Formats: sequence, C-alpha cells, structure tokens
Amino acid sequence: MRSADPDALAARPVTARSVLVVDDHRVFTDALRLGLERQEDVGSVTVAHSAGEALAHARRTAFDAAIVDLDLPDASGLDVVAALTEIRPGVRVVVLTAYGRPDLVERATAAGADAFLTKEGTLDRVLDALRMPGAARPPVDAGHHPGQTGRVELTHREQDVLRLLGQGRDPAGIAADLGISLHTVRGHVKAVMAKLGARSQLGAVVAAHRRGLISIGSRY
Repeated sequence: MRSADPDALAARPVTARSVLVVDDHRVFTDALRLGLERQEDVGSVTVAHSAGEALAHARRTAFDAAIVDLDLPDASGLDVVAALTEIRPGVRVVVLTAYGRPDLVERATAAGADAFLTKEGTLDRVLDALRMPGAARPPVDAGHHPGQTGRVELTHREQDVLRLLGQGRDPAGIAADLGISLHTVRGHVKAVMAKLGARSQLGAVVAAHRRGLISIGSRY
C-alpha cells in the first residue's frame, strides 16, 4: 500500500498498448472503448463490467493500464485498484468516477491508484493520465461542493456510519454491517449529528451530502 498523500503518487511511465476498462455502465464503456481504440498508441482495450470479471482477466492476461470506476455492482472499486496493483505490479491504474471527493482521492491513492479523474472531464484528460511520464505530477481531479462551509473532522468509524446512513441503513443494520454494538452505533450517530450541526439522522445525511462527505445512495 502506498502513501495516502496524492502528491506522493509515483506516476510510472507506460505505453498504454493494452488497457483494461472496469465499469458496469455499458453505454459509457462502449463510448470510452471507442475513444481509446482510435488512439494510435493503444493497441487493445478489454472491458470488464464487474470486479470479478476484471480480476479474472488480470490473473490470466497482462496489460499496461487500467481505468477503474469506484461504484461496481459486486465490490468496491477501491478494492479492485488494490488487487490489480498486487496481481500486476507496475500496471498504471487510473480511477475514473462520478464521485470526485477529496477523501476518495486519498483512499484511491492509498489503494495504489496513479491518477484520480472525474467523469465530468474529457477523453483527453484520461489519455493524459494514461500517458503521463514518470517524472510528471499525476492527474488528480477533486470535486467542488458549493454548499460546503468549514471542515468537519470525522473519525474513520464515524465516516463508516455516515456512509451507511447515506445508503439508507438504520442503526441496527449498521451495527450488523460493522460488527459493533447498537449502543456504539448510536454514539457515533450522535457524534456525527453534533459535528454536522444536524438535529436528525436525515439532517446529518443531507448536510454531509452538501459538504461532499458522502454521495447519497452510493456505497461512497
């Protein structure tokens, strides 16, 4: 695992002759694949629509670079990033996601990503990330949240609880998911509400979404 500091990312020089695209949105992957295949320096593009499919491909076939979405149907894209860098050391991994939050940049970097881009960007931005020379600063795009005011410091466990609240889980369900007591979950919820200045769990979720701390309905 590498440092969680985005500035400390070591961008490895690669020629992206072969690229693995990991994303479950088929219309998006069709368009991205077409754009990549039109590049003279891209020889082949393989698309995987799930984490399982991506890792199975990685185990049997070498490739130069991977473009990975975070919100996959069967696993976290962060886990896929970490697994790809272990299965294929030296492969260049670019995260391409709809969730451009700074905390996700840190988590993706810690998992081993060489670049973090949002889907609001252009194909040229993706190509730059694939072709980035080793000495250059790696591309990192973080989202801007207009309603965000002030910094909220949450513990890792509070972040876990908040993320599950954003997915619509109740305290009992959160306790089961995290393997902790209901009493402990309620304590974390109370702490999160206080830090966000919210009077209810729903208010905390809305406030967190506005600040860019979570994406409602997503695993992130």
